[in-house]
Amino acid sequence: MPKIKVLPESIARKIAAGEVIERPASVVKELVENAFDAQARRVEVEIEEGGLRLIRVRDDGQGMEPEDLKQCYLPHATSKISSAEDLLRIETWGFRGEALAAIAAVSRLKISSRPAEALLGACVEVVFGKEASFRECGHPKGTIVEAKDLFANVPARRAFMKGPRAEGSRVTEVMKILALENPSVSLKLKLKERTTFSYHQETGRKGLLAAWTGVREEDFLEEVLVQGPYTLEVLLSKPAVRFPTARHFYFLVNQRLVRDKILLSAALEGLALAFPRGQYPVLLLSLKLPPELVDVNVHPTKGEVRFKQEREVFQAVRRALEDVLKPKVKISAPISSSSNAEEDLPLAPPREKTAFSPPAGAQPYPSAGLKISEPEGLYSKKEWRAIGPLAREFYLCESPKGLLILDYHAAHERLLFERLKEAYAQGGLPRQKLLFPHVLVLSVEALERLESHRPFLERLGYSFDQGGPREVLVRAVPALVGEGAVLALQEILEQALLQEPGRILHEVLASLACHRARRAGEAPPPEEVEKLCAELKSQGLETCPHGRAIFWEISLDEIQRRLGRKV
Repeated sequence: MPKIKVLPESIARKIAAGEVIERPASVVKELVENAFDAQARRVEVEIEEGGLRLIRVRDDGQGMEPEDLKQCYLPHATSKISSAEDLLRIETWGFRGEALAAIAAVSRLKISSRPAEALLGACVEVVFGKEASFRECGHPKGTIVEAKDLFANVPARRAFMKGPRAEGSRVTEVMKILALENPSVSLKLKLKERTTFSYHQETGRKGLLAAWTGVREEDFLEEVLVQGPYTLEVLLSKPAVRFPTARHFYFLVNQRLVRDKILLSAALEGLALAFPRGQYPVLLLSLKLPPELVDVNVHPTKGEVRFKQEREVFQAVRRALEDVLKPKVKISAPISSSSNAEEDLPLAPPREKTAFSPPAGAQPYPSAGLKISEPEGLYSKKEWRAIGPLAREFYLCESPKGLLILDYHAAHERLLFERLKEAYAQGGLPRQKLLFPHVLVLSVEALERLESHRPFLERLGYSFDQGGPREVLVRAVPALVGEGAVLALQEILEQALLQEPGRILHEVLASLACHRARRAGEAPPPEEVEKLCAELKSQGLETCPHGRAIFWEISLDEIQRRLGRKV
C-alpha cells in the first residue's frame, strides 16, 4: 500500500505558516515591513494579550485597490517580483508573497485599505485562510490590518507561546529593531491603550541606540565609509564605553537586520584594535551593496543573507572599523613578548577579575588547559625559530621551508578547540567550581535557550541556577577555559549560537576557545610560538575553527626568486 500522499491544502498552509510566523512578534515584523514598502511615514501597532488575542497595524501608506485587496492574502501573492530574475535584485523589505498568506492561515484576518486617489476604501475578512466577506467602506488613506485569535486553529502551536507579558516584550524588541531598519518612519506601539514604545523619525538611529543602551549620544563615533561597491555606516560607542557581551551588536544589510557570521567575525577582528577580550562596544553596522551581490532569499523570515563575495565583505567591514578606531587608539611602543592588551591600549580600563579558582596543579596562563606537545624531529631539532612579532596580530618564524607568518590568536584558538573537542567526546569537559557565583543578566530569549539546552551546557562543564526573573547564577565553568567561560556563556546565549542544531557543538566550542585564546596585542614568548608552529604542522591544522587561515608560509626558493638571488 502506498505510503506517500499529498497533504490537503489546509494542512500545507499551516505548515508553511509555521515557517514564517513563529509568534506574535513575527506577525508585527511582517506587517510593519509591508507598511515600509507602502511608503508609510507613520505606523501604529496595537496588541492585546501579547498579540495572541489582537494585533492591529495601522499605516498612512499608499493603500491598496479593491482588486489587490481580494488577492493580497493568497499564497505567493506579491507586487514585489514578477520573474525569477527579480530575486537577484531585491530592494524591498517584503517580496516572498508569504507573510499575509501565512497570517491568514492561522488567524481571523481583517484588512481594510484606501489609496489616496479613491473616494471609498474596501475591506476583506478572512477566517483561517478562507474569505468570509468583502465590501466597500469608508476609510482614511492607508491600510489597517487586524489579526485576531492567532494560532486558535493550531492548538499545538499556541501551547508553545509564552505568557502575554513575555510575548509583549518580544513585540517591543521587534519594534525597536524595525526603527533601526528604517529610521525615516515614526513608530508607535500600544498595549491596552497605553503607549509602551514610541519612536519619532527625528530621533535617528543614534538617539534610539542611546535610549536603548544608556550610552550618551556624544559617546558614539559615527562615520560613513565607501569601499568599492560597499557603503558602510558605522555607529560605534567610544573605546571607554564597554559591555561584557556583544549583545548590542546590530548588523544591517541593505536596511534589513540580519544574523551573519561573516559580519560578526569581521567586526570582532576590526574592534580588537581598541577592545580587548571580553569587552565589547555598542555597534550598529549598516552595509549597503548592489542587490545582485547579496542573496536575501535564503531564510523564511529573511533573517539571514548570503554574500556573493564573502572575502571582500569581510575585509571591507574589518577595515571600516579599524579606520574609525585608529584615531582614538594610540599605540605607544612596539609589541614585545611581554606586552599585553592593556599596555598597548591606554584607553582600556583595568579588567575586572572573576572569582575563579584554577584546578589543582594547573599552570598559569598561557599553558593552563592547553598542553602543546613537542613532536620528535620537529621542535626537538629546532627546525622552528621565532623571529619576532609583526604588527599586533602576527609572529614571524623561520620554518624548515623558509618563512612562516603566524596568526597566533587563530593558532592558539584552533589548538584549544581540538583539546575541548577531545574532552567533550570523552564524556564532557571537566568542571571547575567558582569561589563565588557569577551573576548573569540575560534577555528573555537567552533564558529560554539556557533552559532548552541545559543538559548540553552541563556537559560542557557549566553549572547554574535561576537567581531572579532574568538573573542566572553561574556556579561552575569548564576548567579548560577558565574565567572567560562566564562571558562566553552569555555570548553563546545572547547571539543564538544554539539555534543551529547541526553546528551547535562546533560553534559553542569555537566560542569557548576564542575566549581562552590569546588576543591581538598579547604576543606570546618565542618558545611558545615555536611550539605552536610544531604542533600545528604535526596535526595538519591550517585553519581556525571559523575557517580562516592560521599561517602563511613562503618558501625560501620564492624569497630568493623575488629578491633576484635565483632565476
